[in-house]
Amino acid sequence: MKFDPLFKSENNKLVKIDSGETYSTGKLHLVYGENISSACMPDSVKKVVGVLVNWSAVELEPGSYNEEFLAVLRDYLKSLESSGFFAFIIPGTVRPLPDSDAVQSYIDAMVHCARRIKDCTSVIGFAIPSELLKLDSDFGVNSYTQWFINEMNVKHGHYLYFADKAVIAEKKLEDGLKSSVLVEYAK
Repeated sequence: MKFDPLFKSENNKLVKIDSGETYSTGKLHLVYGENISSACMPDSVKKVVGVLVNWSAVELEPGSYNEEFLAVLRDYLKSLESSGFFAFIIPGTVRPLPDSDAVQSYIDAMVHCARRIKDCTSVIGFAIPSELLKLDSDFGVNSYTQWFINEMNVKHGHYLYFADKAVIAEKKLEDGLKSSVLVEYAK
């Protein structure tokens, strides 16, 4: 299932296509995926929610996914949808990424997550995992950022991608960000 995009990136800002309105992605209303419930609804001022989803919550062991967790996540995103809110997924990990096989497994888990929530129109896209951003020196074709986007775009071409402002500053990637279509966000 593919949706027409509701948002676009303009100068690294989130802009609703139909109205031209810019939506704030600074000081997000954050929801922790493992503790998600309908009580985690944002206040009416914050229209965009950052949903933190850990790799370990999605992938129980290599290639084995936590479908129960993903069903709860989908239900929450559907509740956001019916309340007029939007969200993007912020992947995280506490596992090391020692090699390209580990990175591929991480990306595969997030692609699987995207597959399970594909019918949620509230989902704008995914943040580039901070762990991958920290490995990049640019956003070129061989970057971890582009690897993540390419894998996601196979089935989710309507998604936008977000970059953590703090990591961008830490890695001194501001110039690269300006020439990218990534949307900047702050926790």
